Amino acid sequence: MISRKIYVAFILLLSVIFAGCAKTSIPDPHGLGSAPRKLRGPVDVLNYFEGIPYRVDAAVNHNGDFTLFAHPETILEKPGLNCSGFTVAASRYFFGRNFYLSDTKLDRLGDSGPDSPYGQDWDFGYDLILNLTEGLQRRAVLPFGETAVIEESNGMSLRGFELSDRAAWADVLKQMIPGRVYLFSMSKPIKFKNYQLLHYHVGVIVPDGKGHVWLCHATTKSGVNKVDLLSPENLEAIIKANPDTELGPRKILIVEAPLKL
Repeated sequence: MISRKIYVAFILLLSVIFAGCAKTSIPDPHGLGSAPRKLRGPVDVLNYFEGIPYRVDAAVNHNGDFTLFAHPETILEKPGLNCSGFTVAASRYFFGRNFYLSDTKLDRLGDSGPDSPYGQDWDFGYDLILNLTEGLQRRAVLPFGETAVIEESNGMSLRGFELSDRAAWADVLKQMIPGRVYLFSMSKPIKFKNYQLLHYHVGVIVPDGKGHVWLCHATTKSGVNKVDLLSPENLEAIIKANPDTELGPRKILIVEAPLKL
């Protein structure tokens, strides 16, 4: 009997093969006007989505409809995105792949289903950014010369670096270069039912080659918004919005992949 891990890897490989066989057509998200494929660079993609209101569980499907992850049959009348929905929608343009929402949610290691000992969907953000970069020449961006093999890791063992570590941030930001996009998943230790850890927030980071490194994400108060991480004030705001607790430090995993714009 084929193991779940092998099955998931086979499905992801097929999606990569078929994505590379023909030019991918990405439909305009309904109600947003000109699509970023008509523009020139990754920051244009961020600008295109910036300002969309936050909505719990909201995403854009492969037809360009605003919908819900949990209820894909629902079509929303107005644009709205949560952090995962924004990350998927932007990644379609970054990587030239018209992802199905079901593919972006694949439980890669079969360790976060309804019967998971760690709680259902505890590593949702981890799975999401790796599903989006599957088959690409990617790497985990770690500070101070650290390395990790993504294929030998999981959401517990590979969490990146501590969000509050300013020196680590400085080293990682120096590694970011134009022509690459950086997807991130933030995680934190929690105590709720059988949960021990939660990958709770995702987004993207884009260096523009003009002296800025833009972090863009969807947040409850500001919707889809971007900030320049090279501004000390902006970096401090991100750190303060994600504080450590008595349970342990919050961490951020950043995965680099090549742009296909």
